Amino acid sequence: MVGNDVGDDMSARKLGMKVFLLTDCLINKTGEDISAYPNGGFPELLEYVDKLQTREDEK
Repeated sequence: MVGNDVGDDMSARKLGMKVFLLTDCLINKTGEDISAYPNGGFPELLEYVDKLQTREDEK
């Protein structure tokens, strides 16, 4: 799950989904600490997806 809203999008992690918090246009209404989530801009998202794909390819 990729999203920019900490409250709405990152709740997918509780369901066991991998998440990435896109910090471009971040929505964080409660001021939650975002360091627990993989996060960054579009370049970091691309790196994150590449790493996940590489791990899958190695299985």
